[in-house]
Amino acid sequence: MSSEIQKFLIKISLVSIALIVVGFIVFKWFLADYYLPVYSIALVLFYAFTVCAHAWQLNLAKKNLAKFARMNMVATFLKLIVYAAFIVIYLSVSTEKAIAFVIVVMILYIVYTTVEVASLTKFIRTLNQKSKD
Repeated sequence: MSSEIQKFLIKISLVSIALIVVGFIVFKWFLADYYLPVYSIALVLFYAFTVCAHAWQLNLAKKNLAKFARMNMVATFLKLIVYAAFIVIYLSVSTEKAIAFVIVVMILYIVYTTVEVASLTKFIRTLNQKSKD
């Protein structure tokens, strides 16, 4: 496993732990009526897909930066399809607290995407600097 993937795993794991702690506090003391057990599944889903997509994109960027740009869009599209399917499946089974569910999924998407994009951007800059030297 490359050092870039290891660094990302540590970063995304720390972010996930922070989300778990914040979620526990929020749903234990402030919004207890809006807690749903599916939030744990959503967190694992976002974690797993973000790690897999990031590892795939890092490998592509190392091999061919031009191909990376195209495949980055494909990876984003595939993740959006999976997340949308998750939302549709859950909401078709249970409409209980649907607005809270959609808000939590949206927050997870924003947080995980921000961390992934920041990490990929930093890695691409490093690759570009190395190619200039």
